[in-house]
Amino acid sequence: MTEQKPPSASSLAVRLLAELAIIVLGVLIALWADGWVSDRQDRKKEAARIAALRDNVVATRERLTAAIEDTDQVAGALRDIVYWEGTEDFGPEKKQTLMAGYLFGPRFTPEMNVYDDLENSGELALLTSDSLRQSLARMSATLFTIGVSQQDLMTVQQMNFDRFIVDNVAIGYVPDSPFNLDNIPVGEDPPLPEMRIIRNLALFKLDLIGQLRQEYESADAALGSVLEEIDDYLD
Repeated sequence: MTEQKPPSASSLAVRLLAELAIIVLGVLIALWADGWVSDRQDRKKEAARIAALRDNVVATRERLTAAIEDTDQVAGALRDIVYWEGTEDFGPEKKQTLMAGYLFGPRFTPEMNVYDDLENSGELALLTSDSLRQSLARMSATLFTIGVSQQDLMTVQQMNFDRFIVDNVAIGYVPDSPFNLDNIPVGEDPPLPEMRIIRNLALFKLDLIGQLRQEYESADAALGSVLEEIDDYLD
């Protein structure tokens, strides 16, 4: 019977290194698999958030479309006033035009709750698409500009046009009032100011809402770019 020789130190070291390499490789594979699963879950979560953001963009564009239509209606009334030759024949039709042009204006509020959540939580900066982040930044800037312009228009409206109507027209009704205000004793309209004042006010407001309409269109284009980036991402 032959006597087996004990393994040499070098072969034992090789075996230990091999076993250690297998263990290390197994740990690395496990870590990679865990990271892959985690990354996949993060991407699914991000995709769900972006899909919800898409709904925000679509809803906001619909509101913009309605605001642009309202702007065009007010602008139409103001253009009619600008071309009045005088106020001698100020009857019910012209009174309605004056009320529509002077009292009404577009009101737009974006539907951006998902975007706000992403921004407030810091997740917006973690989006994997650089082009989508840039499009969202441009969209946010245009919506902010609209908010400032609408606030300016409201201030001018209250200081000038509401005051003009209260001082110079027998209103007779309150637009969009939830109260029953029928059969108000209106009385006759007082003599209107000279046509120059009426025309200047109409031109002034026409300029303001014209600028606002351009901002609406810029925002709509920015929202359209975001929508394209989202669709590319989700595809």
